[in-house]
Amino acid sequence: MLGGGHGITAFGIELFAEGEEIAWAQALGQLHSPIAWILTVLIVGHIGMALIHHFVKRDDTLKRMV
Repeated sequence: MLGGGHGITAFGIELFAEGEEIAWAQALGQLHSPIAWILTVLIVGHIGMALIHHFVKRDDTLKRMV
């Protein structure tokens, strides 16, 4: 938000005023969403594989993880 020149307001209180665009901050901001999705996929995949080991393969991998 700040890199794009937008201010931040919460509950009617201005936390950061609007300003000029910051190129490097705007570039990093564009990476936020893809990185969040990659992390989500990795977490769901990790949980899924742990459950497969526990219920399908019936080994003690999940017990060792907990």
